[in-house]
Amino acid sequence: MCRSISTRIYEDQNQLASLQPNYLSGWRQFIVGVVALGLSGCGLLDDEATAIPQGTIGYVQGNLGGVASDEPRSALIGREILAAGGSAADAAVATFFALTVTLPSAVSLGGGGVCLVRDHQTDTVETLDFRAMAALSAGNNADVAAIPGSPRGIFALHAKHGKLKWAELVRPAENLARFGTEVSCALGQDLKVAADVILANNEMRDIFSDAAGTDPYNEGAFIKQTNLSTTLARIRSRGASDLYTGLTGRQFADQAQSSGPAFTYEELRDYLPQWRATIEIPFIKSTAFHFPSLPGLAGATAAQITAMLVFDDQYEDMNAVERAHLLAEAIERSLADRPRWQNDSGAQAQVIDAAITERLLANFDESTHNATPSAVSAPTDSLAKSRGASFSIVDQNGSAVACSFTMNKPFGVGRMASGTGVVLAAPPATSNGDEALASVMMVSKLVNKLYYVSSASGGAAAPSALVNVLAGGIIDQVETLENAMQRKRVHHGGADGITYLEKGIDPAIVNGLGSRGHKMAYVRILGYVNALFCATGIPSKNGASCVVRTDPRGFGLGVGSE
Repeated sequence: MCRSISTRIYEDQNQLASLQPNYLSGWRQFIVGVVALGLSGCGLLDDEATAIPQGTIGYVQGNLGGVASDEPRSALIGREILAAGGSAADAAVATFFALTVTLPSAVSLGGGGVCLVRDHQTDTVETLDFRAMAALSAGNNADVAAIPGSPRGIFALHAKHGKLKWAELVRPAENLARFGTEVSCALGQDLKVAADVILANNEMRDIFSDAAGTDPYNEGAFIKQTNLSTTLARIRSRGASDLYTGLTGRQFADQAQSSGPAFTYEELRDYLPQWRATIEIPFIKSTAFHFPSLPGLAGATAAQITAMLVFDDQYEDMNAVERAHLLAEAIERSLADRPRWQNDSGAQAQVIDAAITERLLANFDESTHNATPSAVSAPTDSLAKSRGASFSIVDQNGSAVACSFTMNKPFGVGRMASGTGVVLAAPPATSNGDEALASVMMVSKLVNKLYYVSSASGGAAAPSALVNVLAGGIIDQVETLENAMQRKRVHHGGADGITYLEKGIDPAIVNGLGSRGHKMAYVRILGYVNALFCATGIPSKNGASCVVRTDPRGFGLGVGSE
């Protein structure tokens, strides 16, 4: 049922992308060859070769790049922006605003997130941090709405890397809210999970439940969000900062407080997103993995795990059972190391270096599980606690944006800022914010190309889900991204001492972990991942083609060039 609706959306808009071919093994050797030759890519678009104006679908001919998002309509809107000549940042802006309409349980103007952003012109990758922060003025209360970060964060992304007009990127979401759209399977699932929350709030009940107000809508129901469309129209015409300052900012803070405890106008006004460097892990030749930097937790955790996998080519040289064992051990060791750097503002350089990685692996044994004391807790989260959402986008020039968003639990605090249609986020569980905001990019500075971009969501398992796919699809030289996405995942819960396995995992892996002393438990889902892999790198003189994949565990859509 869910898949059929996603496909129909695709076909109705005449944008059904043909399946990209799975690349054969040996991509790593190809990259090495390209690096050795020192080839450089070039732009693929000749502005004088097309009569279609920029900003109009069809402006870009041939390779567009691609979009993988947790909700189908948002992916299609992002792809349309790429087809109109927009940058990856432009597509990310449009995709984000679409998600505030089509998946408000996880992405909202009242929430926050973290993005990795690559600019092909400067060959740089940066962290953009716009996490929703706790409102300190109201005290330590789980019912206090967090200070929104997303509007200003997304506005900062466009200001620095956008090409198309802001208004045209917001308009598609505004129209979806005003004229209505069907409930997707992703939203329908969250409506079921958060049914009690929806039905307890008058404004949300009026939008997301049936006429009787007794049951949340199912997938396929048609909903309109008039108040949200008005808020989006204001943002479209005045910019996102209008929501934070002046009369509109004061009104927004008052509207948030009128529905329950929330941030003050002063906290809203003073909120600013942050641009920072990334955590970089060298890979092969001139390539490197980039992860979001501190103070967010997920990027540093995923970076440490990855560093342990690539150390002395350990993961690459192992069989399937040994790889699962290494993954579980690496996750646990990273969680044990977290207290050392988590609350140290000067610890950025101390998260990853060769000496630290070697120390973390000092007593690693391929045949035995060695429990690591002091590991912090990272049990798998139920969908009721933390769902989140993510998308990954690449444009034809090799610029890319990978974002993860959260409301800290489905529908945040379970309230809207009165009369705005904006769902308000719950406060983050830790002072560092949500630990599920995970993303990664693989680039080569020598040839100025991007090869891989991925983002993840799904609670505490998001960083390990990100690395599970990265390990299978990239660190492994043989497995395709398609198979890496489908492969059953491994996660470690840290302090609880449990190695979590997705149901259906190879029995040989279960037996192998058991013989090594792992205490195991089965779960249904370990995170959601959206990824793009360009085997020859992007841009490419001969025209790059990228595999675009969304997680089969979710209900999203990946769309590429064809």
